[in-house]
Amino acid sequence: MPNRKQSPYQKLQLLVIGSIDEFSLESRIFHSFSAIAFVVLPIQAIFNLAINLPIPALTSLVVCFIQFGLYYLSRFKNKLNIAVILSSIEINILTAFNYFFNSGITGGTLLLFAISLFMAISVSQKKHWFIWFGLNLGTVITITCMEYYDPAVIKIQYATRQDLFIDNVGTYIFIIFILYVGTSSIRKNYNAQKQLADEKTLTLESLNAEKDKLFSIISHDLRSPLALTQQYFSALKEVEMDNEERLELEKELVNNLTNAEDLLSNLLNWAKNQMQNATPKIKKINLNQLLEKKMEVFQNIALKKDIQLITNINENINIKADMDMLRLIIRNLLNNAIKFTPAGGKIVLTAIKQDADCIISVKDTGIGIPTDKHGDIFSLKANSTYGTENEKGTGLGLVLCKDYTLLQKGKIWFTSTEGVGTTFFVSLPCA
Repeated sequence: MPNRKQSPYQKLQLLVIGSIDEFSLESRIFHSFSAIAFVVLPIQAIFNLAINLPIPALTSLVVCFIQFGLYYLSRFKNKLNIAVILSSIEINILTAFNYFFNSGITGGTLLLFAISLFMAISVSQKKHWFIWFGLNLGTVITITCMEYYDPAVIKIQYATRQDLFIDNVGTYIFIIFILYVGTSSIRKNYNAQKQLADEKTLTLESLNAEKDKLFSIISHDLRSPLALTQQYFSALKEVEMDNEERLELEKELVNNLTNAEDLLSNLLNWAKNQMQNATPKIKKINLNQLLEKKMEVFQNIALKKDIQLITNINENINIKADMDMLRLIIRNLLNNAIKFTPAGGKIVLTAIKQDADCIISVKDTGIGIPTDKHGDIFSLKANSTYGTENEKGTGLGLVLCKDYTLLQKGKIWFTSTEGVGTTFFVSLPCA
């Protein structure tokens, strides 16, 4: 998920409840309920003391203390199941004890049994729900029957009718507060879990699409030049060819082998980047010196296609970049420009300083990129296409350009008009 600046409240919440990557949904709900208990139970203890119920007040503090230990067991020892089991048993026992010291059926204890069952079911496995339901119901039936047949078991009665109403209304308010905050926490944690699951699903779909794309590239684009090479040597053995036919076939063979070399280079670099999580070796680079030798190669390639290649780079431009990654970016951008520019066209490689960055641009007068392809141009969703002289694209070059540009803390974008041309821009920090 994207990194966002967290508020102090969000940091505290993350510390108390735990992160979605580290804890399950049930764990985070348990931690949320425990945090609510740490706030509500001391307040309830003070409330009980105010209406002359010292034993229930003490019971609330004991539950709070025990719950803190169980919270620690789950949050820091990662033993949720044990914490949930002990918590459910502890709450049922102490709530039953509180029943006898809080005016029995006329008090608010039965409401506490209801909320304790809600919390137990919220944080436990489904196979345990029947156990907690049976324990809760069995405890309630047992203690109410004891009071019915022997009213003397109730040790403390309310001093006044006013205390009875205050306690029952106060208990109700505490319970609806717990229900509100607890349900909000459940929904929030559930939505966070669902969002994470959705993101993982999208990631898996993307990885699956990349896998299919790579198999397509390997099975088709790489096999074609090898098959053509085989055909060429078979033809040499079996068919008589004149010089013109031989030269034409050799030209096609050279183009295909060049495409295969580009494909293998991009494929190996992409695979290395995916498997080894490539780390750029950033250093000061003089852009003009880096490209000087490479431009001779591209000048020859462009000349064969009758394309004018113009370079306009200031000798004093120094940038912070990884030398190999930058070479690959420029090579792919120039290869694409030559590939998709018809004979008689022009390509201009420019580098200028803009504030603290260097903007490298490769502008061509080629066929342009269709508008409906703009959104996928830097992804493996983009289909490889043929150049103006039937040169085959690999579909990986621009993906690598984007990955390597981002790794160097740069930006890459483009503008394109069909039939007019395309300009790719790469922004990298100046040295």
